[in-house]
Formats: sequence, structure tokens, C-alpha cells
Amino acid sequence: MAEPIRLFVSSSPDLEAEREVVGQVVAGLPVRLGWEIRHTPRPGEALAPALAAVEAAHLYVFLLGMDYAAPMGLEWSRALRARQRTLIFVKEIAHSPAAALWLSEQAGKIAWTSFRDLAAFRRVFERELVRALLDLAEVLRLHLDEIEALSARARALEEAPPEAPAVARGAERSAVILGER
Repeated sequence: MAEPIRLFVSSSPDLEAEREVVGQVVAGLPVRLGWEIRHTPRPGEALAPALAAVEAAHLYVFLLGMDYAAPMGLEWSRALRARQRTLIFVKEIAHSPAAALWLSEQAGKIAWTSFRDLAAFRRVFERELVRALLDLAEVLRLHLDEIEALSARARALEEAPPEAPAVARGAERSAVILGER
């Protein structure tokens, strides 16, 4: 059996709805591989498994909302050290001093995608995730039909207006999504 696509999501505590969108988008992608999604641990959860998951991830997603809160800094440094493929999204809201400092320190060094609301986040996240999967198609051993379906989805995302976020709940936590293989 092929190994699942490993995704780690490092996020501000205030972005629960965005974490939900990540799970929904992943579940709807046209790939047969399963997914292993891990998130920044909540208060009281162990940190070591999360840091190991960062290093083992195929893709590292960084979501900055109002605050740049612990342990996001450790996760960020581990992802950089492991040279992970990184997707960075910043919500356009008033940022805490820690988040503002992180943004000013990273300005000019890295590129991020800004978003205002859930609909915008869904659109930009799916677009960037599909691009990343296409870039990693060989590493992930995607089949030609999956590559074609992802390419078609990428074209559709470029042409379509933003979608309203789904109201389903339960995808904001770490998860394993089983594939067809």
C-alpha cells in the first residue's frame, strides 16, 4: 500500500474555521492516496509528536491569524530546517505584536498568500494545495489520471468565482483520510 500524503498545519489558535476548511478541501481532492493531517497541538497536548510530524510532512501549511502563538515558532523552525514544501497564508486582520513582528521579520524573505474570509481562504488554499500536489506528483507517485484531474481542478479554480464555505463540521482536528489504494 502506498504511503499517505502527510500534511502538517501550523496555525493560530483563532483559526479553527480555517482548519475545518483545510480538512474539507483535502477530502474533496481527486487523489486516491490517503491523507495524514496533523495540526498544531492544543494546550495540554504533547508537542514532540507534532514536531516529528512537521519533519515527516510532505507539505507544511502555515496559517497566521491574529496571533503568532507557541508552539508555532518551533513548528516553523522545524519545517525550515527540514526544508519542507511550505504553503503560507495570512489572514487580513489586526495582528498581535508577536504576529506583526513575525510578518515584519519575514517580509521580503518569503512569499505568503493573504485572505480576508473563509470563502477567500478556501479558494486560495485549494489552488495552492493543488499546485503543490502537481509539483510533488512524482514524489507522491500520483497516477496520470490523478494528475489530469488535479490539472483540470487547477484550471477550474483559476476561472471560478469564490465558493461559500460548507457548513459541515469535524474536519478541523488531526485526521487520517483513507485512500482507494
